[in-house]
Amino acid sequence: MKRSDARTIALLGVLFALVFVFLMIETYAFSAFFGNFTPAALTLPLAAAISVTGKKWRSLVGGTLLGLSSFFLAIMISNVIFLNPLISILPRLFIGVIAYLVAALVKKITAGSGNKFLTDVLPYSLGGAFCVLSNTVLVISMLSIFDYASLAAVFTTIISINFIAEIVAGIVLTPIFAGVINKIER
Repeated sequence: MKRSDARTIALLGVLFALVFVFLMIETYAFSAFFGNFTPAALTLPLAAAISVTGKKWRSLVGGTLLGLSSFFLAIMISNVIFLNPLISILPRLFIGVIAYLVAALVKKITAGSGNKFLTDVLPYSLGGAFCVLSNTVLVISMLSIFDYASLAAVFTTIISINFIAEIVAGIVLTPIFAGVINKIER
């Protein structure tokens, strides 16, 4: 095994642990305020940052780490809804890819601008926003397919509390997390 491969595996292991810890903190800390539907205001931006930094194959990693963390946490707290991997893992496979594609497109469009905000912050912010948007749409779609909750109740909760907190956090925190990941990898 090459040294760079070992470093990548170690970094991904640390990031997986970080995603899991963030998800646990959100689940336990925010549940006192928001009830059962806690916003993923830390984990979604981290998943987006993992997906938009590095090589193309990493676009699958951020969402997958979030999905696996969600599944393992559902086992720990006996959350029947997210014990179904088609709800906890499958939708999250695509959120990183979407975040990566949006960030890559914005980077390509703003590449010649010379403005640091347009080249370094905006692509990651928009990638984070689309990560949150795709997570919301895909998870709600899977919830409605499996008929775990009435769609009206889910939409009300998610749009009123979760989505707003997650989209703001995605826009603000994704560039920060991506910057830290990029520095660690250098």
